Amino acid sequence: MLESLINKICAWLGMLPLECMQYHFMQMALLALLLIAPLTAAAGVQVINFRMAFFADTIGHSAFAGAALGLLLLGHDGPLWSMPLLAMLIGLGVMWLKNSSKLSADTVIGIFFAFIVSGGLLLTSRSHELGHMAQSFIFGDILLVSSEDIIMLAILNVIYLFFNILCSNRMLLIAIDEDLARSCRIKTTLCSYLHIVLLALIVIMSIKASGVLLAGALLIVPAATARNLAGRAGSVVLYAVTAGSVAAVAGLFISVNEQVNTASGATIVMVGCLLFAVSCAVKAVRSRLVK
Repeated sequence: MLESLINKICAWLGMLPLECMQYHFMQMALLALLLIAPLTAAAGVQVINFRMAFFADTIGHSAFAGAALGLLLLGHDGPLWSMPLLAMLIGLGVMWLKNSSKLSADTVIGIFFAFIVSGGLLLTSRSHELGHMAQSFIFGDILLVSSEDIIMLAILNVIYLFFNILCSNRMLLIAIDEDLARSCRIKTTLCSYLHIVLLALIVIMSIKASGVLLAGALLIVPAATARNLAGRAGSVVLYAVTAGSVAAVAGLFISVNEQVNTASGATIVMVGCLLFAVSCAVKAVRSRLVK
């Protein structure tokens, strides 16, 4: 049923007046990006609020170790389960160590980053197959997205939407002042753990589009662009989602152009960075006009 729905949506996308959209893999890639871009952009706003940009890279690099463990322990389909599971465990570990020690958040994240990268390299160095798999994770390829990936992205979008409806104001107050949030009877620990688990899953799913090295950029760049453009806090998410979606769609079409022919993930992030540069110029002009 879900696959038939995906095929219908792909058929609609195939009606776009672009030659490249006649191919099913391009229709699937565009559909996946229309799910990934708003999700990562919205999540990126919270990442910036909590000053956890480095966390996304840590979770992204856990994909090496997670995929390798899955292949070694569970076989060919193992990474489908081991990658998100390990990502969630790493996220929960970061939050637990941060709350139970006097170490700063960036120190805790740095420790886990060193652990997960070294562990991933140790595992992937065991065989040629694992080493080849690691390369595919480094660069990513949105053109190879599957129906299962799209279904998972759709489910994750719904879950994150409900989380934001219920907890967005609470999360904003926690980011501003956690003690104040506690005094308002907000369950800061529960909200933080739920947020970190969802963020870990979002990062893992975005690796398909951009690869490990650029996964964090899908979160940070649109959110930073939105910070420059938004006049009030309530509109930051809207600007971030718009910037992320424009960068994703434009980057995909540019990358598959015969005269360009570049990696989709890198092109998407580059377009996002150009939008950020434009937002910086707009912010500078606004500042001068106000003065």
